[in-house]
Amino acid sequence: MPETTATPPQSTTGHPRLAKFGIAGALFGMFLGMLDSYIVATALPSIVGDLGGLASMAWVITSYALAIAASTQVWGKLSDLFNRKIMFVLSVVVFLVGSVLCGLAQNMAELIAFRALQGIGAGGLLVGALAMVQVLLPPKESTKVSSWSGLLMGVALIGGPLIGGVITDAWSWRWCFYVNVPFGILCLIGTVVGVNVPMPPRKEKVRIDYLGTILLIAAVVSLTLITSWAGTRYSWGSALIIGLCAVMVFALAAFVYVERRVPEPIVPFRMFGTRNFALAQVLGFTFNVTMVATVNFLPLYFQNARGIRPSVSGFLLIPLMAGMVLVMTRSSAYIRRTGRYRILPIIGGVSITVGMLMVLFLGPETNPVVASLVGIPLGIGLGCLIQNTILIIRASVEPRDIGAGMGMGSLTRTLGGGIGAAIFGTLYFGALSSTLTGELGSETSTLLASGSTRLEPEQLDTLAAPVREAWSAAVTNGLHLVAIGSAIAGLIALISAYFVREVPLVDRRHMAPPDPKSS
Repeated sequence: MPETTATPPQSTTGHPRLAKFGIAGALFGMFLGMLDSYIVATALPSIVGDLGGLASMAWVITSYALAIAASTQVWGKLSDLFNRKIMFVLSVVVFLVGSVLCGLAQNMAELIAFRALQGIGAGGLLVGALAMVQVLLPPKESTKVSSWSGLLMGVALIGGPLIGGVITDAWSWRWCFYVNVPFGILCLIGTVVGVNVPMPPRKEKVRIDYLGTILLIAAVVSLTLITSWAGTRYSWGSALIIGLCAVMVFALAAFVYVERRVPEPIVPFRMFGTRNFALAQVLGFTFNVTMVATVNFLPLYFQNARGIRPSVSGFLLIPLMAGMVLVMTRSSAYIRRTGRYRILPIIGGVSITVGMLMVLFLGPETNPVVASLVGIPLGIGLGCLIQNTILIIRASVEPRDIGAGMGMGSLTRTLGGGIGAAIFGTLYFGALSSTLTGELGSETSTLLASGSTRLEPEQLDTLAAPVREAWSAAVTNGLHLVAIGSAIAGLIALISAYFVREVPLVDRRHMAPPDPKSS
């Protein structure tokens, strides 16, 4: 990367106290994006009971996820081309409009369409918040915000389902969407008051990469549908899945061709010329792969193998979140004190690998509280990866590419979650079916496992002892396969982190931008 000469630092917020309002606005934006999915998932049965359309229920979640995945990189690039503050405020407004419309929906078709609109806004929330933090604070100080975001992630994961249940029972499922409004208003106030991020003057007219945007959206949407449907709703060899794979491959190939020729690509490939940036994408991908395994399949084990109620199983994830928040807080202090960070993702890869190997020792009779303690090394590993992945991206890109860099980081994490869920879901269901078949015979196993990989705790108590024991063993075997896959992901993260170079954390927010002709 070419060397640049720094100019004296200047405030990007106008007043130091106002900067706190800007950071608070960014944090509220992050929280909105994290909380919504968990709240709505809890309310889905009530939504279907009111609006009908049971066959379309999955699309309430899928349309939201598709819109986020498709819009993430677009928001990131737009924040580089135009004012970051304006783009973030626009994403919040889109999210709030979508939320209110979801609450007003009169049928399932309207709700699905409005959820897609809400997802488009959500795609800009996290990317915009991260991009603003990177220009509001120098690299060492921005780690503070990362530790706070880890705390918000824990609150959203554990508190989201509880909040959704309370709101649905006390008022209506519609308030699960309306509750976003007060948080969104606080986010807007903090951003408008506390953020003043001027864009450097441009000598050339802004050119938007429309064709590249369309091709990227086609590739991401196809991949998201493949990971959502293949092996569950449709077989891997079905015409639809094969067709989606063909669309994805064609769109990706055309996207690479186009991006190398347009003057202002939506994904500047110059970013990948830095080894650390490319490695950060691998770290982000493996982070979400293991995150999906942890927050989805551990609760399934608690509920299906140990008969723990869903609300209680959420609290059993507290050791995981405590480990994550603790390590993010302490590592933030370490980075601010020393300026060093390379050792932290290495620790993260080791911790995830060790934690997932510990999961292999969980059995159908393991005490749930003891089982929850495996979340401590997993939380430490996840905390080390997510915070420092963002920091490595920040240190690897020019100020002009911060939005695109953060967007690419969010996109790879999103894809990691989708691909991880698809692969682990296939492994889990395969182990479940094979174990039940071996223990109970094909007819009983099909009756138990068809259409779902979950029984309610009340149903477990009604099963005959041999059936209950076989079911618990099958769930545990499925978890073990997921743990093996996640341990491999942890090793990949460890190897990637080893090759990361320790680049000094220089505050480049006010450096003169490089000459566009040189790139």
